[in-house]
Amino acid sequence: MRTWIGTSLALSVVALAGGTPRASSALQTYGRLSGVTQITYGCPGPQREGDRCERWSTFARARFHVARLSGDPGLRTVTSDQRGRFTLALAAGRYRLTPLRQAHTTGGTLVTVTIRATETTWARVRFQGFPRML
Repeated sequence: MRTWIGTSLALSVVALAGGTPRASSALQTYGRLSGVTQITYGCPGPQREGDRCERWSTFARARFHVARLSGDPGLRTVTSDQRGRFTLALAAGRYRLTPLRQAHTTGGTLVTVTIRATETTWARVRFQGFPRML
């Protein structure tokens, strides 16, 4: 009887240990996307011709879409926090970030990012505000 209990216990431990790597390997296919949202209204004053004047400010609660470029094209809408920051877990792959039209902005430039498993990718999502100052 003792031999059977010992064998059963050993098999249970091996089964539990065998299940753990599969669960952790599934988690390792995900990475993290972190970043900030910013907005510009152009130059607040005169500038020289040919000089680029963009003053970027934090854009709190800014909304943008995140879409995977290959495979499942699932679309997510992300909203930055009150400090213009965001963080989310994404499956490894390439994604397009699309700034959305909302109050005081017409949207912005598309951003493409590559998410790698177990790594954090940083992105800056920028919006063009209106009315524009020229």
